[in-house]
Amino acid sequence: MRHNYESDDSDFASAVAASAHAIHSLGEITPNPKIARANTRKQELQHGDSMRKASMKDTRSPPSVTPAIGDRRHKQTLRQSDSKADAWEKAQIAKIRKRYEDLHNDIKAWENEKKLGEKHHIERKKGDLELKKSRNMKHYYNKIARIDHIAQGTRVQVEEKRKHEESIVKDKARKMRATGKAPVSCFCF
Repeated sequence: MRHNYESDDSDFASAVAASAHAIHSLGEITPNPKIARANTRKQELQHGDSMRKASMKDTRSPPSVTPAIGDRRHKQTLRQSDSKADAWEKAQIAKIRKRYEDLHNDIKAWENEKKLGEKHHIERKKGDLELKKSRNMKHYYNKIARIDHIAQGTRVQVEEKRKHEESIVKDKARKMRATGKAPVSCFCF
């Protein structure tokens, strides 16, 4: 008997406690009628014995040595009812223990199921995290490669621009050497 208690674990614990209390309460409220009669007889006999003992103390007469025939029969029926009561008690205790053992097994099965579910959940999370980590690392390496590519391209452009400007300066210097005059720069507005 497995139940899936997804909503709240405390609800399940409360339900188990309530059912155990209800079972215990039912056992106290509705006892077996045979046992009730046997218990009543026992109480009557004990009450009669205590009254007889009290009367014996009052009269201070020694107890009779030979039991009466009715007392023997009464003791035999009392022993038989005791043995029936003992057998019934053992059977009821066995039923109760079996029921609670089944309840403990259900609780253990539920606990194991929940633990296994959580273990699978955390393993899925670990797998998802590993996947995200690998994707992030790939994204990181791609960005680093792009930055390196852009930086290299910019270095090449800067180097070409430097060489171009140097070549312009060298051309002007060559013209100056050839003509002997400084080049005229026009500042037109």
